[in-house]
Amino acid sequence: METATQIPRQEARRAAEVDEFVVTFYERVVGRADFCPYGTAEELGVPHRRAEQAVRVLRELRLVKPAGGGTGRLVAVSPEAAQMELLVPLEREILDGRRRLAGFKGQLSSFVAAFEKQSRTRAESVVITGDREEIELRLLEAAQACTTEVLVMQPCVARETPELRLARPLVLDALRRGAQGRILYPHTARGDSGTRAHLGELLPVGGRVRTTKEVRDRFLVFDRKTAFIPAGEGDAIAVVYDGAVASFLAGLHARVWESAFDFDSGASGYAGTMGDLKATLLDLLASGAKDEAIARRVGMSERTLRRHVAAIMQELSAGSRFQAGVLAARAGLVDLSLESAA
Repeated sequence: METATQIPRQEARRAAEVDEFVVTFYERVVGRADFCPYGTAEELGVPHRRAEQAVRVLRELRLVKPAGGGTGRLVAVSPEAAQMELLVPLEREILDGRRRLAGFKGQLSSFVAAFEKQSRTRAESVVITGDREEIELRLLEAAQACTTEVLVMQPCVARETPELRLARPLVLDALRRGAQGRILYPHTARGDSGTRAHLGELLPVGGRVRTTKEVRDRFLVFDRKTAFIPAGEGDAIAVVYDGAVASFLAGLHARVWESAFDFDSGASGYAGTMGDLKATLLDLLASGAKDEAIARRVGMSERTLRRHVAAIMQELSAGSRFQAGVLAARAGLVDLSLESAA
């Protein structure tokens, strides 16, 4: 019995055997009442073995068949007739497969209500896992069940974590199915080519994107029912099946969203957000935060951060980071409440 993987291989092998000689051989015998392969080989001046190969290919394609009478002679068949003989059974198989698929869908739909009921009364309200396959399955379950809203807060694509990378196509699919999407990135995402490419996919399917001066946390929330948040250090994720927690994160997202800047795919560079980013860097520098902490909060690499800091120091004519902070404070460029909080 032929398997699904064997059939394409056979078709590829057959296609490779249909060469110019096979076509020439068919042209020679088509229209004749019948023919003998060896006689045709002699007419064409080729070995009998070559004619046998051509006949084998033509018989597989149903372009020749026995002439009848047990004489061993053959007759050529029109391509239309061969097509009918080859394709009708295949089309019948496809139709049968579609009917079986519809039957399976109908049977499985009977279990949807039972599954949704179990999901609502899920025993575990929080699942912590670092297993990539389990994270992917739980993301898939939440995304496929999502019907109204997806909320995302995350760093640039270049710095995103494994679960955010896995979630990207699932979020896009939810938006295509009609869910509303609000995605928050740091301002630095505007200068990241990978992030801009992803945003170019989100916007056409209805996703709304804004950038903000800081992204301290990362999370995904589906329908304010299921949330995916970091579980400490490393790649472990806490999957929270708790509406109260999901609503709290949605509220946090909304507060940041209010002061964030809309992303326009047609605008280049930082598009008016550089001043906001620079003010944030000055605040954090004045607070005495280390480069690693600042880079993480604004969503850029330490190397990029140092370039920004050097530009700020040059602009303020400061000889050191500390002096830059002092000069910025005197000029009223530093948020003193943030500095005191730090």
